[in-house]
Amino acid sequence: MNSVLKPRIGIGTGTVAYFGEIQQYQSGFSSTVNRMGGNVTLNAPLTQAFNLEFLAVYGKVSANERTLTRNLNFESRVRMASVSLQYNFYPFFDPTRSFFNPYVGIGFSTFEFLSKTDLYDANGQKYYYWTDGSIMNLAQNDPGANNAKPLIRDYTYETDLREQNIDSLGKYKEQSFAIPISFGVEFHMTPRVDFRIGATLNYTFTDLLDNISVAGSGERKGDARNDFILYSNIGISYDLEKLKKEDEDEFLTEEELLALYDRTDWDSDGVIDALDDCFATPLEALVNEFGCPLDTDEDGVPDYFDEEVTPKGNYVNQYGVTITEAEFLRIQQLLIDSTGLAYGFEEDFLRVDFKNDKGQIVKTKGRGEDGNKSYVVIVGKEHKSISANDLHQYLGYTDFETVTKGDTVYYVLGKYEFIEDAVAAKTSLENQGVVVDEIGKETRNNSDFKAINTEVVDKIEKINIAAGKPLPEYNESKPSFRVKLGTFDTPINADSIYRGIENITFAKGQDGKVRYYAGVYDSYKDAKTLSRTLVEKKGIVENEVVAYQDQKRISLKEAGVLFLPNSYDESKEIASFVEPRPLDTIPKRDKPKIDPASINYQILLGSFENEIPIDVIQKFLSIGGVQPIKEKDGTTKYYSKKVNTLKEAEDLLKEYQGYQLTDPSIKVLYKGKYLTLEEFEKKQ
Repeated sequence: MNSVLKPRIGIGTGTVAYFGEIQQYQSGFSSTVNRMGGNVTLNAPLTQAFNLEFLAVYGKVSANERTLTRNLNFESRVRMASVSLQYNFYPFFDPTRSFFNPYVGIGFSTFEFLSKTDLYDANGQKYYYWTDGSIMNLAQNDPGANNAKPLIRDYTYETDLREQNIDSLGKYKEQSFAIPISFGVEFHMTPRVDFRIGATLNYTFTDLLDNISVAGSGERKGDARNDFILYSNIGISYDLEKLKKEDEDEFLTEEELLALYDRTDWDSDGVIDALDDCFATPLEALVNEFGCPLDTDEDGVPDYFDEEVTPKGNYVNQYGVTITEAEFLRIQQLLIDSTGLAYGFEEDFLRVDFKNDKGQIVKTKGRGEDGNKSYVVIVGKEHKSISANDLHQYLGYTDFETVTKGDTVYYVLGKYEFIEDAVAAKTSLENQGVVVDEIGKETRNNSDFKAINTEVVDKIEKINIAAGKPLPEYNESKPSFRVKLGTFDTPINADSIYRGIENITFAKGQDGKVRYYAGVYDSYKDAKTLSRTLVEKKGIVENEVVAYQDQKRISLKEAGVLFLPNSYDESKEIASFVEPRPLDTIPKRDKPKIDPASINYQILLGSFENEIPIDVIQKFLSIGGVQPIKEKDGTTKYYSKKVNTLKEAEDLLKEYQGYQLTDPSIKVLYKGKYLTLEEFEKKQ
């Protein structure tokens, strides 16, 4: 059924309790005299989170106090009407998805009361309370007390308290107002029926519900506080939306009954399996209320698979790309010609994504695909006619490369087969201060990258956090080596000049010059082998091997290269850096035991053995960049983004304490291990 805001009508029953001077606000008394009441409700949703509820209650309240110092009793009929604004804790609990949700509310009530007391038995004899606890028909100090006979209270409240006018209050108004505060839990039994357990505490504006007030004296002396009423109830409600004829068979369907007990969402699309019409939806698909992928341009190809926004009426292929009428007719003829004699056999099919037993997305191979990594993290892009962006800083990442698609050059930090891995990489890079433009997906003909919808990225980030997916590390603590091919004032046609050389990357530095690089290696030996090959077979004599570590350029000597030519001059190499370093920054042999550059600080936000509570996931998403780390004991610890100084960590801790997390703390990340501040101080 459609997820719409539907008014509901309900009935309920419960107990009505009084709190006032008689029985001293129930202090020291057992609440065994609560009376029954009933209610009718009309609930009108305003938004997904807030409802306006109208409540009518009819019931009685009573109290009986029998002590050595005073004997008072009363009963009052109460009729109350109220209106309140209620909050159902959406989005932490979604009434359309969750089996139950709590609620709280506050409003305004008006009520009338009629208070009476029990002074006489059925025969009209007045009750006299003696100090030995008995009830007699004569006062204890009456001259004929020896002839007094015991009476038994009949608990019939026959005497109107206002008419007695015992404390000279006159004919006061037996009507007042109250502020109702409600709270409870609603259980969604079927799509149309809810069961509720709740309570409403009414803070009244009157102290005369029990006819005891400051105007009284002796045992009738009251205080200045007003009385209040607690209504505890259970109830059932039914929505008033008129069923469409085609929806009549949806009431209490087998699927909806199953949904009450099985909340599994296997494909993580936000629609539980029992109500999911499209099972195994890919992670990158946004879905409707039935769990089926959206198709905003209505061309028959879902958005996540669609490579083009198509005007209505256009013919499209299986990738949502416009085709001509002639192409459409050719496809029709191919379908009609089942023999294939006239046209030859062709194999065109959509790729199907499904999960294996490890929960990973497995992709079949479609036309134009080679099954390789198709998701990329893009940190910049430009048209060929524009000079290269200043992205030289990213050459320190081993995954950095430039990819040309048509007239656009993309600057990429990593390629991935699964979108959840690309999202995890984006989160990790942003933790280090890298500005990620978008996550792209290679189109079927490899001609471009299609940007992944930010809603999809946010959804998958939430799934990664809930699953405790670890973030990739980008500390690049080991040196990496590239071969610099040449330096130019403007971008060149590298495919032409460096024909036959694979994995060419280029970027502009702060000096405005564009540098071209080939390959990326873990060892100097492999890079040097490529360098010699370029000299011998390509005639590129001016190439040189350069080293990077921790996302910055370092000298070959700093990279640990042992056998360098006699002509090598480290200070000359450092002076040639795109971002020059003063010579006094060259590490000395007597450098400190702990290099400050190798230290990072993070905030430990929480640790969980099983699933994370929904409210905690929401807090982690608000914080952003949360990094899960799986421990050997099976627990998953969640850390904040990395910062470089203790002062920055202390500022982060103050900020995150506002999220009301359980004991967040500062941790030091040193050589891949997390230490407490005390442990790190001992190492120093």
